Amino acid sequence: MSEPFWKDLFRPGGFAWSLKIRKGDPATFFAAQDPAMMRERQAWLDANAELSLAETPTGAPLIDEAWDLAEQLGHVPKTAAGDRTLLNLARQWEPDLAFYDRASGSLAAACVCMPSSWDPRRWIGRGLNEVHDTVPRLQREIGAGIERFLDRLEPGRSFCRENWSLTLGGELNFHPALKRRKLDGQSALEDIHLRIEHQIFTGLAEGVMLGIRIQTCPFTELASDPETWETMTEKLRTMPDDVADYKSMLEVRDPLVRSMVRFAS
Repeated sequence: MSEPFWKDLFRPGGFAWSLKIRKGDPATFFAAQDPAMMRERQAWLDANAELSLAETPTGAPLIDEAWDLAEQLGHVPKTAAGDRTLLNLARQWEPDLAFYDRASGSLAAACVCMPSSWDPRRWIGRGLNEVHDTVPRLQREIGAGIERFLDRLEPGRSFCRENWSLTLGGELNFHPALKRRKLDGQSALEDIHLRIEHQIFTGLAEGVMLGIRIQTCPFTELASDPETWETMTEKLRTMPDDVADYKSMLEVRDPLVRSMVRFAS
């Protein structure tokens, strides 16, 4: 039996922001893996692409490089220049896409159909520092490291990492416009889901392409591995109030920790 996707993602210890990167393989990451996810992605784009899509003029050469890579990998057919749009690429690649422009240090383009409670349109064209400043403690703890990593990432090289959060329900699309229910002090442990963002950063000539895949599972599945369950309990117990508030977990954090302790006993 294969290991669950969340196995070994969490380092023991209290909560802290961490870059924690490893070498990545774009050929595998961007390859078709989940037909159901692709159908859902295309459905969201058909229903309202404007919620997912945001671009600036500086994003054009980055998007063109992404098309070159997709064609080289054999993931998309050769496409005429006029059809090499971000929307067209997003309809053929499963992961969500975002592009960092190295010269301006800003988010230059994005097509994110399954965001984790953020609106791509709000952040387009904004600098990385501005984006990071909205996340409590992130800039202070790892902001400088992230900037160095993005600015030094050579074309053709790729690295992966993960982000995690907890949600009420296992839906993939948590765009703010959908007004999904948030966790609160009454949220039952059995209704909570672990949400993992698998990210790949691929160097481009003028910036970086970020690919994002989402996986979810019932949170209680983690209890099948006592070490992971204990680690997650400690991370929630030590999560600072401002971070818990940012992650919409302030009300649920302490009751959840107590529920986790009881569930494991």
